[in-house]
Amino acid sequence: MGRPRPVAVPPGGFREIAVLRLSSLGDIVLTLPVVRALRAAYPQARITYWVKEEFADLVRFDPAVDHVRALERDARKVEDLVSMSAELEACDLIVDLHGNSRTRILTFRQKGPVLRAPSYRLARWRWVNARWSRPQAIPNAIARNAEALRALGAVVTEPPVLHAGEAAEAWASEWIAAWAPGDSPVALCPGARHATKCWPEERWCALDEALAAQGRSRVVFTTAAEKRALPSLAKRIDADPRARWVSEPIARMTALLSHVAAAVTHDSGLMHMAAARGRRVVALFGSTSPVLGFAPAGEGHEVLCRNEPCQPCTLHGLERCPKGHFRCMTGIAVADVLAALERTSGRG
Repeated sequence: MGRPRPVAVPPGGFREIAVLRLSSLGDIVLTLPVVRALRAAYPQARITYWVKEEFADLVRFDPAVDHVRALERDARKVEDLVSMSAELEACDLIVDLHGNSRTRILTFRQKGPVLRAPSYRLARWRWVNARWSRPQAIPNAIARNAEALRALGAVVTEPPVLHAGEAAEAWASEWIAAWAPGDSPVALCPGARHATKCWPEERWCALDEALAAQGRSRVVFTTAAEKRALPSLAKRIDADPRARWVSEPIARMTALLSHVAAAVTHDSGLMHMAAARGRRVVALFGSTSPVLGFAPAGEGHEVLCRNEPCQPCTLHGLERCPKGHFRCMTGIAVADVLAALERTSGRG
């Protein structure tokens, strides 16, 4: 990829910067290093982050963000976006880190320069549909987002850091003190949007049983809907005083993650949230794969991926295994996860 044409920086630097990433949890977390780089390069700028309202608390408390433009659930039609685009006319720089149809409508015919990250769409397609063509591993999402700033000469140097706000931090401290588990619990994050990203529920139950036998406390992070879909695990957790289940708003979940020793996750938004709170992560990859560029950011993590011949079979996840065997997940044993947790805890 050639170097992009430099963008002329106004005298005194940019004054109104918009960053666009409408969804989802993990993707938004992985844009935070770009926001910090923009703040460092243009400290006088007003930075507005455009995001769907359900994810606004991921960026609302970030000191590099001056304002959050939340897109309401009932205002995302084409005509709504065309109307909203007028709000971007005052921007002298727009950084579109989503590049989907909605953000392209928002940025259509804007006067200020619009910078975008490369999608690597062809390389991703090759990994899913044409592995025989031997595609190379795709740069991680942070590096891809950073490429949007190459035309400015701005450099992204830090991993994501996720802020929760004072109220959520206070709630998390009070919550963990009231429980008083006696140690830093292991976070179990058994949810994901797609079924083929999920380790079977019986494995999560067996992992919980093994951790309980070791005397470890556990806290499970999911949405309320995900808890209803995991009745056997929920029954175990609810019956054990050394375990808790948490289904709270994003800011509270973010703050509480700082009180865990490590997190076991799928390839999910919580994987990136935990890493961005400085927690070591054991990440289980099923139908997706780290070669697509979405491994947890930072050092000390453990990624468990079987690298089956049919893996990855999708970019985002499916409702069932196309091959019918689901070896990418069923091949990951509870002992593998326990060993990975031991390795993460043994690192300084």
